[in-house]
Amino acid sequence: MIKRPASASNRSTGFSGETLRALASTLLLLGLIGDRRVR
Repeated sequence: MIKRPASASNRSTGFSGETLRALASTLLLLGLIGDRRVR
């Protein structure tokens, strides 16, 4: 019972990390597209 909350918090942090990585990749792609359009 004591180990359950720890695993849940670990999973939430992993999920947030995945979301951050996805957002970063999307921002990079958008920046590249914008740069190409400007040039």
